Amino acid sequence: MKKIMPFLIIGIFVISGIGAGGISHTNTIEQNYDEFDMVIIAPNEFSSHIQPLITHKNTNGVNTILKTTQDIYNEFEGRDNPEKIKFFIKYAIENYNIRYVLIIGGVEGNTKNWYVPVRYVELDDGTGRGSFYISDLYYADIYKNGDEFEDWDSNDDDTIAQWPKDKFDLSPDLCIGRLPCRNTEEVDSVVDKIIDYETNTNGQSWFNKMVAIGGDTFPDYEGYEGEITCDFAAEYMQGFDITKLYYSTGTITSSTEVKNAINSGCGFFFTRAKGGTDRIRLPRSDGTEIIALQNDEIDELSNKGKYPIMILGECQHGEFDKSKAKIRSYLLIFRQIFYKIFKLFQKEQTKPVPTETLNECIAWKLVNKKEGGGIAVISNTHLCFADIGDKNQNGIPDDVERYGGNLAVEVFRLYNVENIDILGEIHFKTIENYVASQAVKTNKIDCKSVQEWILIGDPSLKIGGYP
Repeated sequence: MKKIMPFLIIGIFVISGIGAGGISHTNTIEQNYDEFDMVIIAPNEFSSHIQPLITHKNTNGVNTILKTTQDIYNEFEGRDNPEKIKFFIKYAIENYNIRYVLIIGGVEGNTKNWYVPVRYVELDDGTGRGSFYISDLYYADIYKNGDEFEDWDSNDDDTIAQWPKDKFDLSPDLCIGRLPCRNTEEVDSVVDKIIDYETNTNGQSWFNKMVAIGGDTFPDYEGYEGEITCDFAAEYMQGFDITKLYYSTGTITSSTEVKNAINSGCGFFFTRAKGGTDRIRLPRSDGTEIIALQNDEIDELSNKGKYPIMILGECQHGEFDKSKAKIRSYLLIFRQIFYKIFKLFQKEQTKPVPTETLNECIAWKLVNKKEGGGIAVISNTHLCFADIGDKNQNGIPDDVERYGGNLAVEVFRLYNVENIDILGEIHFKTIENYVASQAVKTNKIDCKSVQEWILIGDPSLKIGGYP
């Protein structure tokens, strides 16, 4: 997490034959419904493995259909595959009243190919840590100026999603979530967990527990910033048994306390500390850190049937374009050098040059963990930001009022104060409310904050399960 200073930003139902205005198609759809609630977008290879989830959703009143990427690419036009998918989503909204889109598909194994592609945004946040990051908000922001298609290419230069050259609507038009599965085994695991969660969680005592983890996020400044933000989130969760693992109180000294808390069962799990693709770091006041959780420890989680919704309020936890395979560090260095040279010789870079990481992202590892981990994670796909202090002296920490802290805390207010119990609706409202209240059109950090805020999970998920 990067600090913001006051003066400086430091059977399977399958849709077939769907088209859109100006998009060719010839087939017609034959279904039992005039409307659907959710469409799942996935490759053909996953279809039979997704069938149990579709059956489960339809049984519980969430009318759900599958559209394969192969069919989308054959039936819809667009400048690239992500735009073809976006045109399909637009058509599904207008013809079937779709509210939820669940993308099932990430990179193919450990390759650079995508089962369901992402849209990369290009925005230089000034940190020197790279200008490209994933934004699945692209697939949810369908319209601008009323009913005009939002292509994220406002200057019509055929280079999509460049700040500040392109301007964005940013307000979502439906609820989006992704399960970035890399193989059928991961599909089976997450499908089983969703069905288990929605079928068996209701009425269980473990669900009424929340775990909050915070520390001294910025040791050079007074106060325990992460803990203060966690306290505000906890205030919204009246009726829940709150476990606070805080550096200042000595209730967390290592990852042991974190693993024990997850294994004991909790409905919600919240962190506001320091990030990393494969780990959650808890800063101490002396500048050292506690590793609260890292990928190698997730296999030690044994919370089968007690899966929390996890809000990881730090950097890079949702960076799911990184490879699981380990490589030698000199290869990583070579790629970084090549990337810098590449930028020098290309005036207008249209695509990022991916770099490897030593581990997959922790958000996805928690969700795809078989018989353990989380049911869903809301987090960030790149560097996120925080504010410190209370500059307007209104008694609310600035971290709660803006940037990643605002988005994270808002989840708990929407759930337990506004009583929204569908996960995708909460994720949708965090972004919608932020766009309505912050300078997302003119401030690049506000813009980035909503673009990188991702739901790794089922957007139609019934929080706490069905009665």
